[in-house]
Amino acid sequence: MDWISKDRQYIMDVYSRLPLVVTKAKGCKVWDDKGRVYTDLFAGISVCNLGHCHPEIIRAVEAQIYRLFHISNLYYTLPQIEVAELLVKHSFADKVFFCNSGAEANEAAIKLARKWGKQFSPPKYKIISLEGSFHGRTIATITATGQQKVKHGFEPLLP
Repeated sequence: MDWISKDRQYIMDVYSRLPLVVTKAKGCKVWDDKGRVYTDLFAGISVCNLGHCHPEIIRAVEAQIYRLFHISNLYYTLPQIEVAELLVKHSFADKVFFCNSGAEANEAAIKLARKWGKQFSPPKYKIISLEGSFHGRTIATITATGQQKVKHGFEPLLP
């Protein structure tokens, strides 16, 4: 089957992909639909820094999924409280903000910076980002992204 053609038929073309259909992964290796093995240097864009299908992560996810799969942040959950405590005790921060994506994290950082900047006279609202950067697909993160091709078609952007 031509999976790439089928993908193009059903999935929006919002960014370029490598011509590789990955069917499984383990550790730092990925396999394509023809059985060829590659070293994954992307690590799931840093989501899989510990490797694909790490046995301890599988055990932890499996144990959690039998207790509680998903619940709104309208409720308190023990794992969220415990990981927040761990992060605070091992970082510079005294609070954490959990996000669903990098775009949401970057959007929150932009909002926090703008809110903090309001205390000055005149208020400070500008942020710095690098050329060639990518920060997400929300309007604020597209504005912060340093690639014209990502911004094209979404003008006017934020100041």
